[in-house]
Amino acid sequence: MKKFFTTMFALALSLVTMAGNFVMLSYSGRAELEKHFSDPNLTVHFYTDSEVFATAERFEANMVMLDENAFSDAETYTLVYCPKEQQQRYDALYATQNYVIVSGIVEPYKNDGAVAIFNKKASLPKLTRDFPVVTEEDPRIREMLNQVNMDSLEAIVQHLQDYGSRIWNSNNAFAASDWIASRMEALGLEVEQQPFNANTWMGSGAAAPNVIGIQRGTLYPDTYVVCGSHFDSFSYQAMSGGSAPGADDNATGVASVLESARIMTQYEFEYSIIYCAYGCEEMGLYGSEAYASRCQQQGMDIIGYFNNDMNGYLYGDQIHIDCIYPNSVEPIGTYYMNVGEVYYPELPIRHVNFNEGDSDHTSFNNHGYMGIYPFEDYEHYSPYIHTPNDLIGTSVTSFEMSQQYCQMNIACLAEIANPMGETPQVYCNPVRNFEILTPVTKEMTTIWMGWDAPEEGSTGELERFEVYRDNALIATLENDVYTYQDTITVGAQAEYFILAVYSDGCSSASETLIGVGYPDSVNEAVICGTVVYPNPSNGTFNLNLGEGQWDVEVFDITGRKVYENRMDGHSVLDLGKCNKGVYFLKAMGESRGVTAKVMVQ
Repeated sequence: MKKFFTTMFALALSLVTMAGNFVMLSYSGRAELEKHFSDPNLTVHFYTDSEVFATAERFEANMVMLDENAFSDAETYTLVYCPKEQQQRYDALYATQNYVIVSGIVEPYKNDGAVAIFNKKASLPKLTRDFPVVTEEDPRIREMLNQVNMDSLEAIVQHLQDYGSRIWNSNNAFAASDWIASRMEALGLEVEQQPFNANTWMGSGAAAPNVIGIQRGTLYPDTYVVCGSHFDSFSYQAMSGGSAPGADDNATGVASVLESARIMTQYEFEYSIIYCAYGCEEMGLYGSEAYASRCQQQGMDIIGYFNNDMNGYLYGDQIHIDCIYPNSVEPIGTYYMNVGEVYYPELPIRHVNFNEGDSDHTSFNNHGYMGIYPFEDYEHYSPYIHTPNDLIGTSVTSFEMSQQYCQMNIACLAEIANPMGETPQVYCNPVRNFEILTPVTKEMTTIWMGWDAPEEGSTGELERFEVYRDNALIATLENDVYTYQDTITVGAQAEYFILAVYSDGCSSASETLIGVGYPDSVNEAVICGTVVYPNPSNGTFNLNLGEGQWDVEVFDITGRKVYENRMDGHSVLDLGKCNKGVYFLKAMGESRGVTAKVMVQ
């Protein structure tokens, strides 16, 4: 895999080496906050909506002394989100109703409820940047929004969930970083995996690297709009052999970023767009801190940052968005709501203050960039995060909700980046109806795949199809071949997708499906009306399997068993309660087995 490792890593982690007192100062309003940042006696390291934490060369009456020798005993301080009644467990330097400040690295009160405060100089986001005032839909942007696919979002969440755990320094986290990088590279982005170290309550060392993908603007390539998410996960059970699948926190956020990139890379924009996936968020925002700090030191011109973290747990009946951001970056919050009013007027969006945790927008706000965090219902977010039950179905309950969050992410990015031309210069369609044409069980080795030709309308001529297994190219096929057979080890599983490649260099990937092997001793029957008929039907099928008793099972295209029965080989199969679609029948007799593809209309 081609990777671009920055030479600025050491610079990004360099410390502000100044002695002094570590202090807290209260403030009210933007003007007073700006006064603290401009005070030559202070080096501000972190701020909330009402307090500033800084190193002071000279202690003054309006300050609260936290530590007389700032950063001398520890490389960091930690803000721990913790209710008042639980704060006695910490040796706090300072406490509010919602959090405490402690010296060094400590285990948070609730899993990821902590932010590391580094010995770096913070910057206050400037309010001189004008965000677009959106008064009507741009048809080019509406075209992008209509392409957000719930199946694509689910496939990404499923892949990340299937790692079992993505703890910040685990092999799985490194593998997830590599996989995200490979997906970005396939879209033609400039991809870098940024290494960084983390000093956490679980230990210290190299974290799974950030993944940064850049789509260069045509007119202003050095001015950026950024979206990001974290890919690591956490649960206490994972520390003793359990799992931390992290479907909602935060595979849903990664899915939004990758789906946004999949769609937006088909278009050209005046300004550059950066798509980020961070490591080690759960331990204190380490990954985004490493990247945002480097952006600040390099003087990158970033218009705004849009965070994607937890967007799949629907509370109540109506999809809605809670926007989290400090008052110091109010213009980007106003812009987000403006975009929502124009493109999704029926979608409720509100600004909230969240006092139970944090996310990667804070790293950007703390380094001089306006960042916002669209979130699930802040009072009723998924109760399953940071547990083995952070899974699709329990913690991720609405991919329609994830779709709308992704659409808002694209709309906000695109309105700022400004699409070029009336239509995309290069656009191509993926294959349709990609299916794995065997039951997904652990009893066969032959994997049959089939698909339909892409829709018309691509800017180039279709040249070929490429078949990928576990992100590796395994076959190149002519443009009129729509099936492929693969063989995998009994009991193994693999991920497959089909890439449609066009003459103008554009390529478009299908959704990703999972195939699981089963023994070749079970032979697939020829589907020609002799085994199952009529086919298709409204759900009632006649079986002509042969004499004797047969164990009959039916699976949907995801591998979920929807029917099981022992029956005579010349009987009626009733799938009338099943939804319309393709199903796979497997029948085992005394001496042979057959499979068949059936369709309920």
